[in-house]
Amino acid sequence: MDKIIQNDFTYGEHDDHFFNQGFNAYCRPDIQQSMLEDEVRTCFYRDAIYNNKHLFEDKVVMDFGCGSGILSMFAAKAGAKKVFGVEASDLAKTTKKNVKKNGLDHIITILEGKVEEIELPGEDKVDILLSEVMGVGLIHEGTLQSLVIARDRFLKPGGILFPDKNTLYICAIEDKKMHDKHVSYWKNVNGFEMKAMAEASKAYAWHHPIGPQQPVTDYYTLREYDWNTCRLDEIFFTSPFKLKCNRKDTVHSLAVFFDCEFSACSTKTVLSTGPEAPMTHWMQLTCHLDEPVEVDKGEELEGTFTAKAYNGRDLEFDIDMDFKGTLGSTNLSREFYYYWGMSSQMPYKKDEEI
Repeated sequence: MDKIIQNDFTYGEHDDHFFNQGFNAYCRPDIQQSMLEDEVRTCFYRDAIYNNKHLFEDKVVMDFGCGSGILSMFAAKAGAKKVFGVEASDLAKTTKKNVKKNGLDHIITILEGKVEEIELPGEDKVDILLSEVMGVGLIHEGTLQSLVIARDRFLKPGGILFPDKNTLYICAIEDKKMHDKHVSYWKNVNGFEMKAMAEASKAYAWHHPIGPQQPVTDYYTLREYDWNTCRLDEIFFTSPFKLKCNRKDTVHSLAVFFDCEFSACSTKTVLSTGPEAPMTHWMQLTCHLDEPVEVDKGEELEGTFTAKAYNGRDLEFDIDMDFKGTLGSTNLSREFYYYWGMSSQMPYKKDEEI
């Protein structure tokens, strides 16, 4: 299958920022606001830091990919002796003003630059590496590679990554509404069949929320990441999967999502982006089957999942799946792509695509 060229579709200024400006896309206030307004995500980090002040007291902290500086300020309020907020985009200039306005510039130093290139003034290593660089589908945006580099360059032996673990999952879902919208729609558009548009639509990994009632199968763990030990060449991967159906239903799509864990906390602290969890700005990624398939309880869908980088900081999934059941069969072998700007931001709703 030919790769879809990003310029075939125009999404206005939003895509112009992401495709052409790279890290400086994060300078947009609406991008930062969308993440801060994600109260599940922001409060999770705040509570994990404030409830574990013993980890931060008198420590030197790096907030990698600090954005607006909110996590740096959480760390400073939790008792950190020194916080280095590292931001690769021009947003760093605004973040410095945020820090100063809140009277924390004696603790927090904002460094503008890539973590591969910066140096820490007055320090060689840090006690804690704090980050929130997870993308849609976890590994989208290409920032987890920089997290590994930041760890190797700046974290003291025995230092703490906050968070330190992620788990990536896949499941099969009932998704008639979105399958009809993205695939079936093109079968008859004012009396015309537009198969080529349907093929293009099926190649996208769609970023939208799914509800807790939609999974038809159990969740399969595609990859467990321990950022204490993960190497650069282990971020992208190929994994077989086997999904067992929990009920008789129709499968329209496969869904991908992740968990995030702070192992150093006094109590188990996990943020889930799964369909049963409160909605976050990450939502879930769905990959549509060519045609819906009927499944029965106990049947299994087997396949192979590959995640790899595409076009710089975009994300590509290769999925091969075979299913032959009592109620139907399907074969799937396709590349799926997720691009910057495919979805707008807030509000988050379970019952409609964003």
